[in-house]
Amino acid sequence: MTSTTPEPTPAVPRETDYVIIGAGHNGLTAGCYLARAGHQVTVVEASPKIGGMTVTSPILEKAPNHLFNEGAIQATGIFGLSGISEELQLHKYGLQMISVDPAHVQLAPDGSSLAIWRDASKTADELRRFSPADARAFMELSNGLAQVMRIVVAYMKTHPLRPFTKEMFKALASAVCHPKHLWGMRQFAVASQTEFLEETFESDLIKGALAAMAAFSQMRLDMTAWAIIYLGVVQQVPNMMPVGGTGSLPAALHRCLTAHGGTVHTNCRAEELVLAGDRVTGVRLANDQLIRPRKGVLTTCNPVITLNELLPQGTLDHKLSARAKNIPLRKTHATSLKINVALDGHVSMRRHEKWRGNDLDLRRHLTAWHTLEEQDAAWNAVVRGEWPDPVPVNCAMIPSAVDPSQAPEGGSTFYLWSGVIPVTPKEPWEDVRDKIGDSVLRDCAQYYEGLDSLEIDRAVLGGPDIEKRFNAPAGNVYHVDPLITRFGPLKPAPGLGGYRLPIKGLYLSGAGTHPVGGVCGLPGKLAAQTAMRDLEN
Repeated sequence: MTSTTPEPTPAVPRETDYVIIGAGHNGLTAGCYLARAGHQVTVVEASPKIGGMTVTSPILEKAPNHLFNEGAIQATGIFGLSGISEELQLHKYGLQMISVDPAHVQLAPDGSSLAIWRDASKTADELRRFSPADARAFMELSNGLAQVMRIVVAYMKTHPLRPFTKEMFKALASAVCHPKHLWGMRQFAVASQTEFLEETFESDLIKGALAAMAAFSQMRLDMTAWAIIYLGVVQQVPNMMPVGGTGSLPAALHRCLTAHGGTVHTNCRAEELVLAGDRVTGVRLANDQLIRPRKGVLTTCNPVITLNELLPQGTLDHKLSARAKNIPLRKTHATSLKINVALDGHVSMRRHEKWRGNDLDLRRHLTAWHTLEEQDAAWNAVVRGEWPDPVPVNCAMIPSAVDPSQAPEGGSTFYLWSGVIPVTPKEPWEDVRDKIGDSVLRDCAQYYEGLDSLEIDRAVLGGPDIEKRFNAPAGNVYHVDPLITRFGPLKPAPGLGGYRLPIKGLYLSGAGTHPVGGVCGLPGKLAAQTAMRDLEN
């Protein structure tokens, strides 16, 4: 069983070099880099467990031996590209990862399917079975994305205000050598997601797959096709599943941190940042204890909380204060649906596996099955504040089929996430929770045979539940709405997007900062590097 509850630690110190607010994977990553450099690090966490949205826990009363990934299910390809695991030598602290390829399998009611592999040519080979034209179009898209991703990945790995590294120059040089591929991506930059998919492909499976994999906003808005860049990510490096659940990642980071002298204190809620002049001088906890940082404070909670609740009113100037209050959490009109089911036995996907005629165990991979038309209609309903029918599934899988340690012998676990339910519904979540849960799982049982008959217990969580569990306003798992206007130096807002805040010694990190949310660790690493660079200047 993965434990995300730290071992007993000494009392919270009165003074330390760095205070980090939040023991999610970004906060722990930042702590590791700082502690490894010789700084005294104290991490405070409001929850009784470390890990934030990467926690793995036994959450169902009727199934105490089934472990569930309460938030994220995999470490993204960006984590693999970040170098964090190698630099911190997390394998020495117990982290074991299982590569997951294909990244996604799109299912159809007739038993057919399409796998999205890291190797684009393998996906094209499968697509050719449905449409030779689509196979050609997919390879053109993949080749164009390969050039774009060299630039994107180089930018993700560096400070958003100082992007011109050697890796970036190499990526730009490579792109200049392939102008045809980049020119072919011009429509990708301006079109809506629906428009781009409809004009590029003709078969339902590939359109449905690329819509499900990149579900970020209403799909008919201009400049939303950029979301398909996620395909470029999974074709760079495979997603990874930590053995023992996603909670094994923060557990390894915690061991790394403590090995370098850092401490983590759970059940320690930060209530206020204390300032003297233009410098942060303390973090006041809920029990009124004050921790004084000698060098700085890094916050990894939602930036809306840091900037509007932890900072004393009037700290930011009028312009930045207005921007902080308007950081978008509800502009996409959507929040998350998360369903966990404990199973007494193993589901079957033999109908789709028989059609494929190979040894791919579909239970081990993220799947979805709703068409582009269904997903488009669902987003339109969400914008109106209505509950979609059907609620599109963005990803479902059997985590215990990949890692049996997450379920007792003979049992298994089911994971489902949808990012397409209304954040401000006309019918309140509590009134529709059971109806939505029943409807979605009934839909799933058509693909996961036995899901309905093997169920022991379930948890159906909507935006309000996610907000309460993870201190995530609006249940926003990205911390900031994933809009094209909120990336790089614009994330979370102009003037607040370089980790360093206009208060000396105070740094903003976490999923609400550059480069992305999800399990990638780069916001923590880059914020820590920024803080240490400031010490040298």
